[in-house]
Amino acid sequence: MRESGPSSLQKTAEALRASSRYARSLIEASLDPLVWISPDGKITDANKAAEKATGVRRKRLIGSDFHDHFTEPEKARAGYERAFSHGVVKDYPLTIRHSSGRTTDVLYNASVYKDEAGEVQGVFAAARDITESKRKDKELSACR
Repeated sequence: MRESGPSSLQKTAEALRASSRYARSLIEASLDPLVWISPDGKITDANKAAEKATGVRRKRLIGSDFHDHFTEPEKARAGYERAFSHGVVKDYPLTIRHSSGRTTDVLYNASVYKDEAGEVQGVFAAARDITESKRKDKELSACR
């Protein structure tokens, strides 16, 4: 007689859910805004730090145009297009515009991500807030 317990399929499904929760917790642990951008420039995912930086809830961020969240939309568009064409962008300066009007100077780093077949699926981008370091640089320059 078989014991009644979780089936192999149920165990596998729970392991997948646990793995997914773990991966999401790592994404949410980042202090930097993280976004995934589709080839047509739409945000396909974002973390809490991206919500905080933009003042826009994740559900509204997803599906919005990446470049619409910056003070220079065309420069933001050029940045992710460059990531698609070159595979990577490093220390690309942008300024995030919060829904309140507040701005945050950032350096974006982005790279393409691919599926199992090697086909580019989108761009993963992370923004590092440099507002404080820019302020300190300005203070040092004023002292010279």
